[in-house]
Amino acid sequence: MRESVLETDITTGQGKWREEAACLHCSAILFFGGDDSEPQAERRGREEEAKRVCACCVVREECLQFALSTRESYGIWGGLTEIERRSILRKQRVP
Repeated sequence: MRESVLETDITTGQGKWREEAACLHCSAILFFGGDDSEPQAERRGREEEAKRVCACCVVREECLQFALSTRESYGIWGGLTEIERRSILRKQRVP
């Protein structure tokens, strides 16, 4: 990982990697959904579209590491859903 991208801005607490994110100008709805009543088929389609954005992102790994370290419980981060991230965290805990 690139050190300069991982640095945290002291004034905002935000990682500088966010400035390079492919999703920077995308609607948050794409990554987090609109509401809990979203039909499952629409959710899958939206998540796949968000994952396509992540797939070409130069800071995808930094984004994923941020989401894992902060235990982000909603949305697509680093190309993974909350369920996929929880699976990674569970595997990391197993000796």
